[in-house]
Amino acid sequence: MDSAKTPEAVEESAFDSALSSIFRAVKAATAYIKSLWGEEYFPPEPTSRENEMSVVQSAVLNGHRVMLTGDAGREALQEVIDYAPFVGLALPGIRYFQVPHHGGRHNVSTEVLDQLLGPRLNSMPDKHHWNAICSSAKADEDHPRKSVIRAVLHRGGHWAATESQNIRIGAGITRDGWVPIPQAAYPEDQEN
Repeated sequence: MDSAKTPEAVEESAFDSALSSIFRAVKAATAYIKSLWGEEYFPPEPTSRENEMSVVQSAVLNGHRVMLTGDAGREALQEVIDYAPFVGLALPGIRYFQVPHHGGRHNVSTEVLDQLLGPRLNSMPDKHHWNAICSSAKADEDHPRKSVIRAVLHRGGHWAATESQNIRIGAGITRDGWVPIPQAAYPEDQEN
């Protein structure tokens, strides 16, 4: 008689669990590919229609261009790029860029980022001239994507993610206990 309480069933359950763990580990290992500087991969599938309806806002504050993207996807960002000349928005030229959708890779592409933020550089610059701010939860294993972090760094941006911390942006303003966020390490691999 088969029973879930017999040792044989427990052994099968442990085996199934171990096998499942191995499959998850193999899947996780193959989900990333080692990539050279400048290589970017963004899947061809777009983001959701709801994300494409996000409002993108841009303003000049204290002489610096700020762009807030919400969950905007490639189509919405391309509309911003196409409309920019009609409202005097010179691209690239954004000083503070809010990364769309917590750093999701279905929301951006190499072509869109080249137009918004500038072309990819030949190597990591010693100094950055613009900032990317990503609203992301530390507990969210899917965001931000390494592909998006790499893309920002390829264009000379400084990457800052909220990751359960408060972020303040300022120029020439100091406050006790507040320090600059160090530049993110360059991800040597990216999602496949």
